[in-house]
Amino acid sequence: MAREASNANMTSILLRAIMSSWYARIALLVAVAAVAGAVYWYRDSISLAAASVEESVISLLGLGVVAVALWVAAFALALFVHRSLFHHYRIWLASPFFMACLLGVLSFFAPFQGPLARFTLEGDGTLGGAVGYAIAGEVVWLGALRLAAVFAVAVAIVSPGAAIRGLALAGRSFLGLYIVAMGVGGAIGRGISARSKSRKSADEEETLQSPSDAPSRGRWSESLRQTMEMEEFRERVSPTSAWEPRAERDERDISESVDERPADAELNGLSERLAASEPDRPSKRWAGMGLNGLSELMAEPEPAERPDARSLETARDEANGGTVVDDSDSAPWPDPASDPDYPEASGRKFNRLWGSEAPGSENGADHEAGPNGGPGRMMSMVHAVMGGAAAWAKPSLSMFVDANEGGITQEEMNETAGTIRETLGHYGVEVEVEDAQPGPTVTMYGLVPGWIRRQKQVNVTDSDGRPKLDEKGRQIKTRVETKTRVKVDAITAREKDLSLALRTPSIRIETPVMGKSLVGVEVPNPNPALVTLRNVMQDKEFEKLRKKAKLPVAIGKGGSGETVIIDLAKMPHLLVAGSTGSGKSVFINTIISCLLIEKDPSELRLLLIDPKRVELTPYNGIPHLLTPVVVETDQVVSLLRGLIREMMDRYRKMEEIGVRNIDSYNRKSPDRMPYLVVAVDELADLMMTASVDVEQALCRLAQLGRATGIHLVVATQRPSVDVLTGLIKANFPSRVSFALTSQIDSRTILDTAGAEKLLGKGDMLYQSVDMSRSERVQGVFISDEEIEGLVSFWQTTPRGPMTEINLEPVGGAESDGEDDDDEDVEGRDDMMDKAIELATRQKKISTSLLQRRLRIGYPRAARLMDQLEEEGIVGPSDGSKSRDVIIGHV
Repeated sequence: MAREASNANMTSILLRAIMSSWYARIALLVAVAAVAGAVYWYRDSISLAAASVEESVISLLGLGVVAVALWVAAFALALFVHRSLFHHYRIWLASPFFMACLLGVLSFFAPFQGPLARFTLEGDGTLGGAVGYAIAGEVVWLGALRLAAVFAVAVAIVSPGAAIRGLALAGRSFLGLYIVAMGVGGAIGRGISARSKSRKSADEEETLQSPSDAPSRGRWSESLRQTMEMEEFRERVSPTSAWEPRAERDERDISESVDERPADAELNGLSERLAASEPDRPSKRWAGMGLNGLSELMAEPEPAERPDARSLETARDEANGGTVVDDSDSAPWPDPASDPDYPEASGRKFNRLWGSEAPGSENGADHEAGPNGGPGRMMSMVHAVMGGAAAWAKPSLSMFVDANEGGITQEEMNETAGTIRETLGHYGVEVEVEDAQPGPTVTMYGLVPGWIRRQKQVNVTDSDGRPKLDEKGRQIKTRVETKTRVKVDAITAREKDLSLALRTPSIRIETPVMGKSLVGVEVPNPNPALVTLRNVMQDKEFEKLRKKAKLPVAIGKGGSGETVIIDLAKMPHLLVAGSTGSGKSVFINTIISCLLIEKDPSELRLLLIDPKRVELTPYNGIPHLLTPVVVETDQVVSLLRGLIREMMDRYRKMEEIGVRNIDSYNRKSPDRMPYLVVAVDELADLMMTASVDVEQALCRLAQLGRATGIHLVVATQRPSVDVLTGLIKANFPSRVSFALTSQIDSRTILDTAGAEKLLGKGDMLYQSVDMSRSERVQGVFISDEEIEGLVSFWQTTPRGPMTEINLEPVGGAESDGEDDDDEDVEGRDDMMDKAIELATRQKKISTSLLQRRLRIGYPRAARLMDQLEEEGIVGPSDGSKSRDVIIGHV
């Protein structure tokens, strides 16, 4: 104590000596002024640094920063004031464990509003921060066990005796509960065993008392009920009225057994056949068992040797009437060793098609039959007896890439916000960055416009309104500050200056954004994040959409990182535009792949048109296709007309039942209609070939196709007015635009500017029917390897039920004269007379005039022009100019 007092006296003496000197006082004042000036000059940087440190601390500890601060204060108090507090060393050793337990408990709470929302960063974290989250973990019950263990360790450090007593009490309680549970379980088991034995004895007695040739009324009623259940199950599995057999099937296809369906007599005699094949089991059990009882086969071992067909028929005849009849025409029981069409003999797993969860799916498992039978044996037996068509298996998301998403960091966001504020401040535009929403490609910064401050002098007046005068008789004036809000145009005018300061090629400014009175500035991220199909489809929002949507499609992620998903059935058609390399074809592949994952061929069929021959041709071979991928433009018109004919046929079917759309029809009719999706990768090539016919067909399908389940996805890289005509745009209310080369193209597709500022590589503007303006979205990326895996799955999956749809023209003369059927044997076009009549009324004629007046495509119009030249009706070609009609000189 004396040494501490002497040290304090020396310190006070030294301070008094320093402060008594004028030089020391001046130096101290200069130092204080320098520090104050530095703080004032770098106030923005200091405030940003302080905000960053504060956010980092809150993100790390959350509300636990209060507990940590109190612990540090207590430790400092004990260290500098009351060192005697360190005598309680057990409490100090246990305090970190108590602190960890407190942080873990706080991590279970994450309020996004209210007084505690500041400690969770508005719901981005928890009250325990990152440390508490690491201690408790994601699973609640595992976190509770972990925190209980930490608390027990802390109690054991503070009071070992109390910890030992508590552990002994817990052990005795657990042992007592175990003994009570074992007693109750044994009593229940003995009761169940006694009841089963009494029931078995009663069944055996009834079997012995009932003659085989005179079944009782109860047994006949039970047999009739089981037969009706079997018939109902067979119709539900394979309704022949709903699914027509395919014209051409592989001879190893499972559904080939539909033509070999056993007779009703054999189906009704299923229980007798099973009883004959298992002679060691009670016949009463097999005789009264329907399809619902086939599950008992899973628990029974398979006999070592299956009886032959002769013994089966003999046992059945004996069971029916006691007389053995040699019926050589009856169908024997299928033998896996000899029947090549039996699923087990051919090496195929029939349960892959039958079960509700396919092998390889996330929730499914490999139910392959083992040596003692099991689900595979049961399903194979039911399929052999019923002969029904199996359901389709669906692909799993495990075949797709699950990439780790990157993005912008908080430090980069703070730096960009400071740059925006300083840059606009240099031009006299005062703003404050209130909010920032990071996205995968761009980050939206919400700006609050500041004030324009002006100073002016005004006369001072008294209470009566008279000006006040000074001693010399002059009017007294004072300075008054006036403020006016910064105009939004002043911020948007600085767009290029912001782009230069942020070192980015382009930025977008919108207002209002985020549902607030903010001016939004979209700045590209330095490291864009990758959005994969698997990540979007595993999101909770997509799971919710999947339950109620008819055609769910994953689009990507929005500007603030939210998942963007659509229901193609509600859009109902989609128009896509984008320059080369902007991500347009990847977007179409994403839509097709998402539909292939969600829907099997019994629910969805596709018509893919790819004039470029390389984007959609990898899908050739999947069962969803109505025809192979169309690459020849002269076949498109006939297929679209076949689709129109299919649409009208569907309307007639709905009229017969009295429904208005495909959903109501599928609920009331056993003949279910699959959805039809048409995807066109390049509309410009089709419009160059036959613009009038393609435009008419697309518009008619777009106008009437929604109710019949026909939906269009049309894409082009040249969104000009001659490609996207007014009729096409009017019938495609939902639009998607990728990066374009000019503002004119952006206005053509979206009716507004903005697409020319997109970054490419999936960056797009999405505008739906119910949206007032476009939304910026980063599209999903799907690789060629993922597409190959999906196509390979559908190519190798055994086929299930599927409706046949024919798009071929009826009569052979409905293809607009593009085929050779429209020409006679001598090669003269049947519309040549109309072309001559048209030429006689004109002085000049061109190929486009023939197209418009005769309503034909370009190839046929060009052939007609050549024939007119050969017959001397028109003059020779002069480039792109119209030809002279010289028929008067003939």
